[in-house]
Amino acid sequence: MGNEDGRVAAAVSMRAPEIAAVIEDVTARVRCGGRLVYVGAGTSGRLGMLDAAECPPTFGVSPDLVRGVIAGGVDALVRSSEGAEDDPAGGARAVAEFGIGPVDFVLGIATSGTTPFVHGALDEAGRRGAGRGFLCCSEPPEGIAEGLDHVILPLVGPEVIAGSTRLKAGTATKMVLNMISTGVMIRSGRVYENLMVDLRARSAKLVDRGLRIVQTVTELDRDDARARLLEAGGAVKTALAMELLGADRWTAERLLDMSGGVLATAVSRFTGAPRPEYEAYPDDPTERDVATLLTRLGTAPDRMTTAAREAAEIDVSGRRVPARAGGWSAAQHTAHLLDFETGAIGPRVRAWSDPGGDAFDPWQPSVDPPPHGDLGDVVRAFAAERRRTFAAIDRDPAGLRRRARVGGEDISLYQFLSGIAGHDDGHVARAGERVHPALLATRTLGDERVPA
Repeated sequence: MGNEDGRVAAAVSMRAPEIAAVIEDVTARVRCGGRLVYVGAGTSGRLGMLDAAECPPTFGVSPDLVRGVIAGGVDALVRSSEGAEDDPAGGARAVAEFGIGPVDFVLGIATSGTTPFVHGALDEAGRRGAGRGFLCCSEPPEGIAEGLDHVILPLVGPEVIAGSTRLKAGTATKMVLNMISTGVMIRSGRVYENLMVDLRARSAKLVDRGLRIVQTVTELDRDDARARLLEAGGAVKTALAMELLGADRWTAERLLDMSGGVLATAVSRFTGAPRPEYEAYPDDPTERDVATLLTRLGTAPDRMTTAAREAAEIDVSGRRVPARAGGWSAAQHTAHLLDFETGAIGPRVRAWSDPGGDAFDPWQPSVDPPPHGDLGDVVRAFAAERRRTFAAIDRDPAGLRRRARVGGEDISLYQFLSGIAGHDDGHVARAGERVHPALLATRTLGDERVPA
């Protein structure tokens, strides 16, 4: 078995160009709000589910970004469900239930190449306009992979136990999935040098790892790294941007947002340079860029509700801490967004298309916690006001590029709305913030201070 396993790495390496092409395709889709979905049966399905489950704690992404589908459902993770793999309609239903659309990417995994459940899922994904890839560890029957965007074939040869694809084929599958998900996360800015900088310090182990990353990059001692990470709400990349750019949290988040979330880009662009409010956002949007921006803006009320619900689920592994001086609640964060929408965003968007609407005075909301009512009521009011703003947005490329002066900056409507989306994201993050107790205190062990 050891000799046979030694052949796997070479088989996978031979498919590096195909794997790289999948990484580039998926990265482009993720940047536009798309998802990566693995579909498989048996060992293939379990490996897809495993890779998907490992992405949130490793890279700080939403559990919805990388998903796994296994024939037979989640029970098949621990109990064999062999017959489910023969049902192509089951694969199609699973894709439909996920709401797969044109911006998503579905990777079918079938080491033998013929699994009907997988091909049913790929067929349905194609009908929905999604990107499609196929990972197989043996030559598939002729024509079975026709019409797919990508095919990856690490041909590992016969197994020690004939037909037991959990062996070499399983190892090759795990290697390829590692490469795809890790490559996408690197290309999406979730890695700095070789460090997992987008992790959230939400367990004792991740607190320690986050502190060590901050120390490694900034050369701060452990206590100063802890203080910086606390200021950043446990977000390692934000803490690094604050330290490397000499910025407060809000400014660091804005500069990262202007840089597509890539820390290296933010450091390169803004070290010793002016810190604009809007004008450093990209100004040549594609149709996908516009769709992604509108999705970010449109989902802000629902994301605020979700963040508040998650923050309220307090257990022994973490506790909610004040997001800023004064400890705003989720309702107060939402009331602030409503105030901002009513006082600045909506009026400016409605005036942007006016021939005389080419200059706007700065608008500064109160820094005091805004008055608020029930969270649900405030969210509904915010959602209604945001819909009113949406109705006034000129979504034609020429309209989105129309320029006006906001404060001292000459910017396009697209840049202005990009800044608003970043502002939404900052308040949603704070409303859902939980910091692990290990980040809040230390104890002394010999000469070293370690998490309490």
